[in-house]
Amino acid sequence: MALVYNLFRKIKPWKWWKRHLTTRLSGYFLLLSLVSVGITGGATFCWAQTSLQQSVFDQLRVAATLKENEINRWFEDQQRIFLSMTQLPMVQSQSRVLLDAKTNSVDRAAAKLLLAEYLTSINDRRGSFTELSLLDRGDRVIVSTDKAREGEYESSADLTYFEEVKPGKPTTPIFYSSSASGKLIVTFATPLRGTKGERIGVIVTHLNLNRLSEIMKAQTGLGTVVDAYLISTVGTSNTLVSQTLSNTPVGQAVSSVAIDAAMRGLNGSGLYQNYAQTSVIGVYHSLSNLGLSLLVEERQDVADLPAKKLAQKIMLMGLISAGTLSVGLYWLARLIVRPVLEIAHTATQVAAGNLEQRAPVLTEDEVGLLARKFNYMVEQLQLSRHQSEMYSLSLEQKAQELQTALREVRSTQAQLVQNEKMSALGQMVAGVAHEINNPVNFIYGNLIYVNQYTQDLLQLLNAYQQHYPNPPQSLQAELEDIDIDFLNKDIKKILKSMKVGSERIREIVLSLRNFSRLDEAELKSVNLHEGIDNTLMILQHRLKANAERPAIEVVKQYGELPLVECLAGQLNQVFMNLLANAIDALEESNRNRSFQEIVANPNTIWIRTTKLTSNQVQITIADNGLGIPENLRSRLFDPFFTTKLVGKGTGLGLSISYQIVTEKHGGKLWFDSTLGAGSKFVIELPISGV
Repeated sequence: MALVYNLFRKIKPWKWWKRHLTTRLSGYFLLLSLVSVGITGGATFCWAQTSLQQSVFDQLRVAATLKENEINRWFEDQQRIFLSMTQLPMVQSQSRVLLDAKTNSVDRAAAKLLLAEYLTSINDRRGSFTELSLLDRGDRVIVSTDKAREGEYESSADLTYFEEVKPGKPTTPIFYSSSASGKLIVTFATPLRGTKGERIGVIVTHLNLNRLSEIMKAQTGLGTVVDAYLISTVGTSNTLVSQTLSNTPVGQAVSSVAIDAAMRGLNGSGLYQNYAQTSVIGVYHSLSNLGLSLLVEERQDVADLPAKKLAQKIMLMGLISAGTLSVGLYWLARLIVRPVLEIAHTATQVAAGNLEQRAPVLTEDEVGLLARKFNYMVEQLQLSRHQSEMYSLSLEQKAQELQTALREVRSTQAQLVQNEKMSALGQMVAGVAHEINNPVNFIYGNLIYVNQYTQDLLQLLNAYQQHYPNPPQSLQAELEDIDIDFLNKDIKKILKSMKVGSERIREIVLSLRNFSRLDEAELKSVNLHEGIDNTLMILQHRLKANAERPAIEVVKQYGELPLVECLAGQLNQVFMNLLANAIDALEESNRNRSFQEIVANPNTIWIRTTKLTSNQVQITIADNGLGIPENLRSRLFDPFFTTKLVGKGTGLGLSISYQIVTEKHGGKLWFDSTLGAGSKFVIELPISGV
């Protein structure tokens, strides 16, 4: 089975079935033929089986009737012969001498000898009796053809008594089992009457039942496959009296549905299991006048054999015819399908782009019409393709022009928006810085004098305390309320913090002015570290700790950089965009993390600068945020593209930064990102010669 399964999987017949129309046509026809042959064979078998069974039933009924008549006639003949024999003068006279009590011993012995010889001669001539005996009134055997039986007793219950035989109505025989041999026996008996009609003795004979077997074996034209047997009741059991085919010995108790029905006096026929549990077709007759049942049976498989052979022959012829027709249909289908395959081959080449190919027109029928229509379709397709190519070239040129124009418009728009925004921002920052710078300078400049004057007053107060250690009571109370000692210490701290605050404001104003660089429209050599630090100063409010997270750590890894010729204001704008995006990415990564988780893995921005070559520097800004998804990376530098919420981003930051670095400084701006680990943006700038 495993070999067949592996072979089946290797051949894969289902692929041939799906791929070839000829195979399917032949297969369907063969399948329909097989179904038709199967139905025809089955119907033929059923019809033939029914007909044969009916014929067998008829033959078995005829045989059963003939055997029944012959059995009745034989029993009637044997009873008549027996009665005739008992009426012979010699039998009557000698029997009476023996049964007469007054007969002397000499006459008795002579009569016994004479009767025994006479009975023996009759028995030998007839052959239908196995023993002839004379019984006295006590049923003791006084004369018998079997000398060993003389002196024994016969059971009157086993004797079949009769004194006359009516035509067609033989006396019902009694079957019983011999105590000596164990065989079935039928014993006929007729009484000897005295002058007054009383019984003075009995003449009996044991019937030779071999003739019954001969009658059963006479098949009456049914062959040697029919089993005929007789059943009689011996004691309380239905016993086999005679049979032809079975190995069951005569005298054995048997039972079946048909036997039970026949012993109840029913006649019939049918399909059933006999006493040997074999399925048979049988006929059963009740010979109630003889106390017998006659059954004639034939095995069902033997009876159905002609029907099976007929069905097999029909199915064999049908299979041969179906196979032959299938082969013929296969070749016919190939002739029909061949032009279609040519068209399919041409269609494959056309689908591959060869519109010069044409299908051959091999016939003038429907398939030829299909080929001509297919060729016409290819011609139309070729014409449409040529027109489409012309349209495509025109549309492609227009699309390229529109795409170029769109890029220029979007770039110009983005630049104008950014320039306008930065211009307004620069003016506002410059104005704010100027407005703040004047009062701050006034405060910062006067803090020196305030500090000096305060120190002078405190020294004067200390001098008064030294010269007047015991002031009046009212002045002492005022000094205690003011707490001169605390005032002396705290005012120094206040002045110091005011100085630090004013210096911080001056630094912020300076950073704003340096960041905007509105007054620097031309290239200048600048310190990039200063621009980065100024940007960090402006973004300090976003870097410091708040209620949701600790401060963002900024790791500076500054290398030794020379002054770089650049547009400082615009380059500061690039630093602002990249650092602001890094902060946004870190805040986005904190959305699903607790404060403790952020402390364990803190937000970090790395700023690294290095000199790559004699005329090139590199600035790297990296973060440990979520990283950039793969599907967004190709659009990251497009104008107006943003992943931020509405109102939080315009989509111009990276686009403008890319233009500033690449177009205005001749540098490079690229990035590297790992999803879940962070992003890194790299700026490469020439040191001079932009």
